[in-house]
Parts: sequence; structure tokens; C-alpha cells
Amino acid sequence: MTLAVEALVFDLGGVIVGHDNAMMHQRLASRCGAAASPERIAQVTSDAHWATGRPIADLHQALKLEAAYEGDWPTFCDDFTCHLAIDASMLAFVELLAARHRVMIFSNTNQVHWDFLVQASDGRLGAFERHLSHEVGHAKPSLKSFEIVAEISRLPPGAMLFFDDVAANVDGARRAGLQAELFTGEAPLRKLLTERGLMPDS
Repeated sequence: MTLAVEALVFDLGGVIVGHDNAMMHQRLASRCGAAASPERIAQVTSDAHWATGRPIADLHQALKLEAAYEGDWPTFCDDFTCHLAIDASMLAFVELLAARHRVMIFSNTNQVHWDFLVQASDGRLGAFERHLSHEVGHAKPSLKSFEIVAEISRLPPGAMLFFDDVAANVDGARRAGLQAELFTGEAPLRKLLTERGLMPDS
């Protein structure tokens, strides 16, 4: 039996935030030694530890040691966030949903990216209830990550409707008992929420 939805849960990257990881890898590589390719930078930056609480200052140091990265900390932060952009329409829509429903964000992210996005949204993202992988210590699609979010939220997993643009994360949510749907764009999301009776004007 499907439970009534008590909370809508949204991923960030690919849903509310646009991101071009290749751009970030290229930018970082441009300040590294000749032997450091964007592919090598991608390997270093994609380590799961950066999303589950290891300080990003350690990543800066690792790039300096392993790839001869030449940028100081402010330069690194600029390079490390160059690929992120708020989707203004989606942000406004999720805010509209939050006026009627309990809405939260569950994202695999790190402190540097989160701080940048809060500032880029003029603080609007910071107003949401959120569960960030670097704070909870576990990342999607692990079963543990979804269990922690449900526990902190004090909700049965089945009462949460989760949206993510990555199929593996949707599958992970479903294994943890959440209702979950693959995000493919704002228009399909609006259609699904209308069908479920969850649109603000429904």
C-alpha cells in the first residue's frame, strides 16, 4: 500500500542546479602540470570521500601534490565551483511547492559547493530543510544514506517522494522504501505532481 506523501525530496545537481563536471575538470587541469589531464583530475575529484565529509582543503592539497596545481585556496574555490549554476525556474518552482508541502533537499555535495550555491541563490537554497552527504556521512545511492535521511526527518520512508536525475539514486531510494521518480525536467515533474494531486493549485 502506498503511503500518503508527507515530504517531497529533491536532489540538487541536475535538478535545481545545473552542472558541467567536464568544465570543472578542464579548469582545474589548466592550472596543473603538463602531465595532469582533465581525466586524471576527474579521478582525483570524484573520490567518494569528498562527498562524505573529508575536508575539501585536503583535495586542494592533493591536487597540489599529485598534479602540481598552482592555484591558491580562493583560486581553487573559483575553479572548483565554476561548473555550477542555479536553475532559476526550478528553484522558484520548488519554493512554490514548499509553500504547501514539506520540501527538503538531499544531495551528494561538499561544503564548498554548498556554500557557493547558497550564495549564488542569494540565500534561498539555505532556507530549505536539507540533508547533505558531507554532513550525514553517507552518499547516495547507499541504503544507509536514505535510512539516515528518513530517521532525521522522523518520517516513514514510504511517506517521502524523492526526485533525482540519476537512475541509480532513484533505485537506491526505492530499495530503502521511499517513493522515488527519475527527474527528467520541470515539465514532466509538474505533470507527475498534478497526477498525484500534489501541485500547489490542485
